[in-house]
Amino acid sequence: MSGLAWYVRTVRSGDSHLAAAEWNGSDPIRPVCAPTVEFRAMNRRPLRMCFYDEQRCPLCLRHAGTPPTARDLIAAAPS
Repeated sequence: MSGLAWYVRTVRSGDSHLAAAEWNGSDPIRPVCAPTVEFRAMNRRPLRMCFYDEQRCPLCLRHAGTPPTARDLIAAAPS
């Protein structure tokens, strides 16, 4: 696994974020898109990929060097 890993937080649109792969499964996560925010992940193991495209955070994708798709940007737009 690389230096970053996906952590699924909820099933809301745009709400899966990247965090350090060294995460131990229980400490709070500081996502790369908002390092001042902490949350507890719903999963205990890092995920190599997000299962649902609409859950991926476009800001985290940019940090990972993966350009967001139009679908990612539309899903993350405030309604």
